[in-house]
Amino acid sequence: MTKKILFIILLILGLVTTVLIVTQTTIFKSRASTTNNHLPVRENSYLFASPIQAKADGIEKVRVTVFLLDSNGLGVSQQTVILKVPPVLQIETIQNITDDLGKATFNLSSPTPGKFEISASTSTLNLSQKINLLFL
Repeated sequence: MTKKILFIILLILGLVTTVLIVTQTTIFKSRASTTNNHLPVRENSYLFASPIQAKADGIEKVRVTVFLLDSNGLGVSQQTVILKVPPVLQIETIQNITDDLGKATFNLSSPTPGKFEISASTSTLNLSQKINLLFL
């Protein structure tokens, strides 16, 4: 009877250990790292803004976030992002080199009212998506 209990305890410990190893491996593999040598792909990379409308006073800002993702949908780190904006817009670079999630961040403001198209690129990629911001 004691051998059966010992066997069951060892079996349970083995299963728990296996689940923990698989879970931790999955968690760590789902993030980018500085060793991620993959290149971002146009189809998976994107940019967005919040809010998409602001006062045209040169003070109120719109946050533009760019995500560079590889063919597996994982973030690509250490990529320099360049925003393409009309000359009237003021760019405050928060982080133009992508982090471990593939994210770069900028703030935009404008002293001039209007609707402006924003796009992003790297040295090897032009993102196909564009966003429109409205400054009133």
